[in-house]
This record gives sequence, structure tokens and C-alpha cells, in this order.
Amino acid sequence: MTIEMFLAAVIGGAIGLAELVARYRDKPVAALLSPGGLLFVFVNASAATVALIAVTAAGWTFGLPDTTPQASLTVIRVIAAGIGSAAVLRMSFQPAQSRASGTGPIALLNGILRIADGELERKRALSRLSHNDLSGLSFERDHAALAELCCHLMREFDLAEAQRLGGLAAELSHRDDLTDADKLDCWGLELTRLVGERALRQAARRLRDRPRDEPRPAAPEERPASPVPDNDYPMETTPPRPSVAKTSRLAASTNGRTERKSFSDA
Repeated sequence: MTIEMFLAAVIGGAIGLAELVARYRDKPVAALLSPGGLLFVFVNASAATVALIAVTAAGWTFGLPDTTPQASLTVIRVIAAGIGSAAVLRMSFQPAQSRASGTGPIALLNGILRIADGELERKRALSRLSHNDLSGLSFERDHAALAELCCHLMREFDLAEAQRLGGLAAELSHRDDLTDADKLDCWGLELTRLVGERALRQAARRLRDRPRDEPRPAAPEERPASPVPDNDYPMETTPPRPSVAKTSRLAASTNGRTERKSFSDA
């Protein structure tokens, strides 16, 4: 039973670890080793272990026949406990006609993730402010190019993240109480959350190495205009022919009906 409990805990902990890595893409190791990250993995692993104990005590066979080998039944119980516990922990209950946030086991995981968020944000801010990786750059001149480089480094870019970057850029551009260096630091902190410090450092180095004054493309050569013909001699113009009105082949008769004229009538 000890081995089965260990395997169920591994499955539950792996699910929690995968969620942490997907959430903190810039520093997954730091997120895992933080107290909030360790607590998050521990809660998922403990839930899987408790679920396996409950399933085994209840004697659930999941509809398998009685002739099923015990080893196969144990494997099914371990997998069901590991995946089922993760699903139960992420359940949320909410009234049908209410727009308030739901409650349930997911509130526990959200609280732990908020703890991990605070710890990672403090570490990220200290690491970012202790190095001047964006020296030589300007927010007004380089923030758009820096964001494009960082965004194209990612294979998949969420639309919500792009909208948040656009809103932050517009807000910083209209702030008169911040200097250009302050705006650049805020912009760098936001980009660090997306791609990490190393990628941001390489993107800033790439921008610094580029020449500032790029040569403009040469204008296309203009062809000389065609010579204007000399109009010293008056040109003979042919008078227009008078238009000949064609009479209709249908003419009104005296008795109110239309009669057809012959083609010889002019």
C-alpha cells in the first residue's frame, strides 16, 4: 500500500508542478522552490494520497469484472486517485443567477497561488532593480521595438497579455510625473514577467548594438517629361457632323393606335 500511495502522490504532485511551470514561465525553478510553490505541490500530492485511501477503503472497482487481476485494479485506482483528486481540488460552486466568484476547493489553491505570486514578484523586482540591463535605451524611442522582440521570442502569445502591454504602454506614455528612466523600469518589469530576465537582457543588447541613424532608401529617379509639341501652326479641325434624328418606325395614327411605317419612309 505504501508504494501505491507514493505513486498517487507523484501523480498529484506532477499535476501541481505542471501548473506552476505554466504559470511562472520565466522562473519555474524559483517558483517551485518558494514556500508557496512547495505548499502547492504538497497539497496536490496529499489530496491524491487521501483519495487513494478513500477509494481503496470503499472497495471501488470502477465497473471492472471480478476476474480482473489485483495488479491491474491497483493501477486503475492509483491513476483515478491522482487525476480525480486534481479535478476535485479545482471544482468551483456558484449560484446559477449570481455573477460573484464561485467558492469551493479551488479557493484553497487560489490562496496558495497568491502567496507564490507575492513571493515571486518580490524576487523578480529585487533582481530587476539590482541590474541595469536597459542602460542606454529610452522608453519613448525603444519601448515598441523592445516589446516586439520579446513577444516574438515566445511561440505562443496570449491576446490578454498583448492587450495588457498595450494598455500599460499607453498609460506610461501619458504619465507626466514619471521620468523616461522610471517608465523604462516599469516597462522592463512587465516584460520580465513574460520572457524572463535573460531574454530581456539579450533583447536590450540587440537594440543597443543597432545603429540609430539608418540610411533612408534612395528616391526613385524621375524620368524627363516628354516634350510639348509646338503649336505655332493651327491645326485643321473637322467640323462635327450634324446629328440626324432617326424617326421611329412606330408612329401614332389618327385613331389612337400605332402603325408601322415602311422602311422607305424617311
